[in-house]
Amino acid sequence: MVIKSLLQKLTGDAQLKEVAEKIAQSSASIVWTKVAHRVHGMTMPQARGYVRGRAGRTVKVQLEQALVKHGIHEARRTKVLDYAMNSLIATILDRKHEQQLVPTITRRAA
Repeated sequence: MVIKSLLQKLTGDAQLKEVAEKIAQSSASIVWTKVAHRVHGMTMPQARGYVRGRAGRTVKVQLEQALVKHGIHEARRTKVLDYAMNSLIATILDRKHEQQLVPTITRRAA
């Protein structure tokens, strides 16, 4: 009985994480357009908080649609929201880091 409940918990969390990843992917471009102009001048903790604040409404809209589409119970909402937000923040900060690694080309007249 314990093994059965453990397996259900593991597979349930796997489904929640999968749905959260989809939410994060669908929200990433929207959130990036909101934060791209400011996030480059911030430290990582500042950027993390800024992205979390600016992404809230977008992620919640995507979350509502995903809960209905995938038939996820309302009690699991907070867990899916946490997974989605953490995944989205990681994606945005990775994009920030990648763009900072690309050298800026300065063109000069001959």
